[in-house]
Amino acid sequence: MEERFWEQLKSLVGDPRAHTYLLAVSGGADSCVMAHLFHQARLDFAIAHCNFHLRGEDSNQDMQLVKDLAHRWNVPVFIKEFDTPKLQKDSGLSVEMMARKLRYDWFSEVVGGYDYLATAHQADDAAETLLLNICRGTRLKGLASIPPKNGKIIRPLLDFGSLEIREYADQQHILYAIDRTNSDVTIKRNRIRAAVIPFLKEINPNLIQTIARNRKIIGQQFDFYQQNINEQINSLSTIKGDLISFNRIQLENNPHKNLLLFEFLTKYGFTYDTIEALCKETKESGTRYFSPSHTLLVNRDEFIIRPNENEERPALIIHSLDELKRYFSVERQSTASPVVFEKDNSILYLPENRLSFPILVTTWETGDYFYPLGGKGKQKISDFLIDHKIDRFSKQQIQLFKIKDDIVWIIGHRSDERYKVIPSKDKFYFKIKLNGTL
Repeated sequence: MEERFWEQLKSLVGDPRAHTYLLAVSGGADSCVMAHLFHQARLDFAIAHCNFHLRGEDSNQDMQLVKDLAHRWNVPVFIKEFDTPKLQKDSGLSVEMMARKLRYDWFSEVVGGYDYLATAHQADDAAETLLLNICRGTRLKGLASIPPKNGKIIRPLLDFGSLEIREYADQQHILYAIDRTNSDVTIKRNRIRAAVIPFLKEINPNLIQTIARNRKIIGQQFDFYQQNINEQINSLSTIKGDLISFNRIQLENNPHKNLLLFEFLTKYGFTYDTIEALCKETKESGTRYFSPSHTLLVNRDEFIIRPNENEERPALIIHSLDELKRYFSVERQSTASPVVFEKDNSILYLPENRLSFPILVTTWETGDYFYPLGGKGKQKISDFLIDHKIDRFSKQQIQLFKIKDDIVWIIGHRSDERYKVIPSKDKFYFKIKLNGTL
């Protein structure tokens, strides 16, 4: 195993002895074996450990195990403790994602004094990640799973399976901790490990090796794809300070225009729905789209993108029905025929006699409240957004549809109970649909 580890490390960094390393060591078998291999190779390294305080005394015992390991080898050790449940509470992230964010944010601070950060991801981890990505929906990058190298991050154990690593740990009498939460099948990754992978191994006993081989091939294909995509995007885009322009005329003549637009805009946080709308129809000059981080302006011959810089979006005052139709799809419909209300929060159903002007489209403020459709009373906007796990950046983009002083609609999220259509009472109503052009 030592020889294969050395060859893998060489493929990642060139001459392993020419560099310094920060090792992410949790105390589990994989990371302890990785640290042992670095120590056996007499490389220059330090150890970093995060205590997330998620497993009671077990978390503290893992931390002590890592401290003892570093002390025995006389290598520097960095320890960081987090009150993860408290930090996760209002973040909109799962506990697992919060821990991952905390871990890598801290690693990025500590790794400055070292050439590389080494993590102990192995072949089984990569297989689980691939299957998770497929379940969630993924692109080519997701099929490549965990890359062996990403900037300063290296993963020298990706060619080794978990069984092989644990057998080596036993042979070398390497102490490591066992994480009892690995048996918790309410965690999606654990469910895949416990149920899905064993089932797939009945079809292919060499599943992990097969995925590892395919992962390398797909990784190479993705690199080739990304290189060519970037070349085409660069030929279509121009950067001037904070402004990025994308040539609409040249894009229209490109046989892969939808794909190029998708690859170009996703990195600025624009959603698939926005990109699909841009691909489907020609938008008028002056139309704007918003992502959590950027604004896209449709200009005559180009798309112009600029950072939001957390600036407040100006309020929009709508004075007439014709003006309303400039920003929304508006249909007048009768309740005489059977009425079917779509369960779609991008649509507002509004009684005709309740529509009055001016209409104000504006951002929300602390203390704003409405009466959620289907709810039992009034609710603060801030509480509604927390209940529906709207992330911090998306909150900044949410706008309200107000008539007089009433919040009639949290646009794209929920309309107000006081303004609902009652077929037995309302003869006509408006179907007002968000079209992404505010």
